[in-house]
Amino acid sequence: MIKAGSLVKYIPSPSAIFKWDTYIFKDNNKPPGVVLREIDEKGTTTRRFEVRWQNGKVTEEWISYLEIFE
Repeated sequence: MIKAGSLVKYIPSPSAIFKWDTYIFKDNNKPPGVVLREIDEKGTTTRRFEVRWQNGKVTEEWISYLEIFE
């Protein structure tokens, strides 16, 4: 279960991106990233998280694009 403090990696949807493996490190967001908080936004049923990546960049990611980093 993903929650604040979890280490995660970004996994793009293979059906949404052609040759997705070339985009696995989107904008150099190399794993692991640490989840800072869950974004609570009205009108959205899908969970989103604020993630800080190794390069220091902070992004907002949908839960469907994140996996626990092992």
